[in-house]
Amino acid sequence: MRASSILFVLSTLGVSLWVQAQETDPQRSPQATVERINRNYNTLENACKEVGSGAPRGHYYCSGVTLRMVNDGPFNPWDYSPYAVKTGATSWTWLRRDLSINTLVHPAGMIMRNPVDAQQLGAAVKQEGFVCVYPFDAGTGPDRKWHGCGQYGKAQPVTAGLGGAANLNATTAYGTCPEQGVNNLTEWQKAYGNTTVQRVQCSFNADDPAQWDEMIQIHESRAKANNTAPLAVRTLTNEFMMRNASASSDGSDTTKYIDAFVYNPNSNFNYSTYGDTKPQKPEDGLTSARNFQKKLAAAGFTVPILRVDFTKPASERFGYIESDQAIALQTVPADAPGKYIESSQWSSYIDATTKREEWSLKVIPTSYGRTVGEKETEALYQELLARHGNDPQWRDNEQQVGSMRRQLVCLLVNYRQKPEWYIEPSRPYVSHAVATKAGCNPR
Repeated sequence: MRASSILFVLSTLGVSLWVQAQETDPQRSPQATVERINRNYNTLENACKEVGSGAPRGHYYCSGVTLRMVNDGPFNPWDYSPYAVKTGATSWTWLRRDLSINTLVHPAGMIMRNPVDAQQLGAAVKQEGFVCVYPFDAGTGPDRKWHGCGQYGKAQPVTAGLGGAANLNATTAYGTCPEQGVNNLTEWQKAYGNTTVQRVQCSFNADDPAQWDEMIQIHESRAKANNTAPLAVRTLTNEFMMRNASASSDGSDTTKYIDAFVYNPNSNFNYSTYGDTKPQKPEDGLTSARNFQKKLAAAGFTVPILRVDFTKPASERFGYIESDQAIALQTVPADAPGKYIESSQWSSYIDATTKREEWSLKVIPTSYGRTVGEKETEALYQELLARHGNDPQWRDNEQQVGSMRRQLVCLLVNYRQKPEWYIEPSRPYVSHAVATKAGCNPR
């Protein structure tokens, strides 16, 4: 659903800027964005297919969360540092539930929208520029040719850029591991053992699904760091290399792919990185993320700030808090008719069994909303989430993640013509069959 544009005023550093932004699309509301990113983090999809051709792509293409943590300063967070310009690429991190990573190099950064999500949202789809992935931080720099993915200290690899895979990124994606005889965990351990692996480790091709599987297995195999390989441990970051879109510091090509900004509420520590010109200092992640959000809004795009909290359960790894935002993000008004929902309203009651106050959300679907099939079920839920997902009645009382969605789908399938649907966050998450047997009111 593509909406018309509106104008709003953003005031930053005493200067009023007119910023053009899309009118709210329920699928792009902050609540829908955080729900989608959490779903990506928890979805272990290892067979991503290219939008359009259906060709195999790496795990990042449809699964996990790709983010780049950066410092704040008198520059744009998406621009390329002088060291990145020399390398021809920038370093990103890829997170997913099957990786134990809980430490990032900076307190704040940005999330890149994956290509499958972008296609579904009608946003720009990034198809090219993904080069390689390392199991651990590789200290990448200009001493690794081919956008930071060649062998350390070696000449430009003659086999890079020759393609092979039939996808739109074929002339960019490249990894040295197969050429170095490293195709699995056993061979990786034989090649590197417990030595200093950071700058000598081989790279895995960004668009070979099997090599992503090996990267995950290798990363998870190292439970403890040692003095010779202090950064090769599963709680620390991997390194995902992305080719720069320009030969200068201008990284503005990235702006249209940014899905959200992110900060770690539990750390203000900045790790030293290659290319630093002065020592790193502690940095407040929320302050940085707010500055990033304002800079992107000035460039014409508005996205939410999310928290990445490694103390939370995996299902709640990313969170949206309205008070974190530097600018007022539009949300879908609860009393505004939508494509699928005519109106919705909370009410409370005292449960006869628990004697506690419980919340119930009355939903009146539109005539169209009552007729949707399986292909639009998710869109119906996203509209409801955009209207109420950040309400304390939902946010603070949903006992099990997915319960509200399960009840909604149950009502859609079994009670399409019922004038009002009631959904309650206190109810448990059960299978569709169990929910149906309970009249969509499971206990």
